[in-house]
Amino acid sequence: MAKRLKDVCKMRESDAGHRAGDPNSFIVRDLPWTVDKLKSIPHFEFENWAVIALGGVPNKVQVGDMGIDGRIFPVGTKPSDQNDMFAGDWFPVQVKQSERVGRPEIDAFEAVMTREDRQKGFVVAFSFTEGAEAECAAFHRKTGRLIKILTVQEILDEQHIQKM
Repeated sequence: MAKRLKDVCKMRESDAGHRAGDPNSFIVRDLPWTVDKLKSIPHFEFENWAVIALGGVPNKVQVGDMGIDGRIFPVGTKPSDQNDMFAGDWFPVQVKQSERVGRPEIDAFEAVMTREDRQKGFVVAFSFTEGAEAECAAFHRKTGRLIKILTVQEILDEQHIQKM
């Protein structure tokens, strides 16, 4: 966000001595900037961070969310009924606050995508095993559905945009 404010809006990032009311500057506060900090925040806060960082909408239901932590709506679309997050075109997001997410977690997400009849979905974690990557490829070959795996570091480095 700070990079876009600088590059697109030509604003300058201020330090802690930021003067309130200056329309040409901004200050970023209370955002986790490192992988280590993200590992230490509460689970549901981490889920919300990841979904929002991808440009999605976090799931309001945190327990019993049926494997969907958030939804990404393609550009130009939105739910037809603002009270129904299941309406319209969307991609499911599942977030794991762990290292080395593997084949079992991808298998579970495949079931979510099949149940919800989604063609594309995203799984976010700190890292993935080779088995997870192989399972995503096998699922795509078998069904034509695409699971994109994204690491937290890719999101922090804004490298996830190319993979979306």
